Amino acid sequence: MDETIVQSLNLRDTRWRNGPNPCTQPEFMLYRETFQCAVLDQEELDLFKAQFVTLLAAPGSEERTLMIDRLRAYVLTLRAVKQALNGVKFAGLNPEETELGFGHIRPVFTQVNGAVKVTWGQAFTNAWADWFDDAASVGYVIGLSFGMCVTHLKSLVTPTPFLSEVQFTVSRTGVMIPLDVRGLRVGDTVNGVSIVPVPTLVLIPRATFYAQGMSDVAGTDEVALGGLVFGLGRAVNATTVYPAT
Repeated sequence: MDETIVQSLNLRDTRWRNGPNPCTQPEFMLYRETFQCAVLDQEELDLFKAQFVTLLAAPGSEERTLMIDRLRAYVLTLRAVKQALNGVKFAGLNPEETELGFGHIRPVFTQVNGAVKVTWGQAFTNAWADWFDDAASVGYVIGLSFGMCVTHLKSLVTPTPFLSEVQFTVSRTGVMIPLDVRGLRVGDTVNGVSIVPVPTLVLIPRATFYAQGMSDVAGTDEVALGGLVFGLGRAVNATTVYPAT
């Protein structure tokens, strides 16, 4: 059923699943910010549809269900990043240095205190503290050649994750309402993964991203940003150095 939803994406219709068609609408607004969308051709869309399914979690999992539910956001973010990168051709997984590709969000695409993160590990206490930042209370700048669509959080700590509440700031949106993510402790009832959805965050090249977190009980959690990264091959293939350019 979920693959049928992916395959229903098309370049013909103006409407898709009770809303504007994310493959053809020229722009979209999110949290008071308007994003312009580049045009996708049939080859690019077919490639996205074929490879998106390979990035999903196991059939029946909460993460797979959540990612299918946010499919519209992923397509729009792909097009917004493509627009920001002057319409470069989308080449899917394993792109060349100057081709547009995509993949899972990894720690290398984030910073803490201005330094690239090498793991998702982060110490939290029952006081609000910086989580992703350039300096105290200052967001870091997304690199010139990539963007991200964040849709959920996953804790890799067992048996009980520590993260309890989060706040995100994206570019001009200001501080969002604090989010209760204590549901991480319950976990995916199918595959046992600690996962919780968050409001969609669209980060295009040169945007700023700032996050704070707190826990009820002090401890080090490993909370991954769930969603997709879109960018030039030199960015999405980064391993240890933050892809700033």
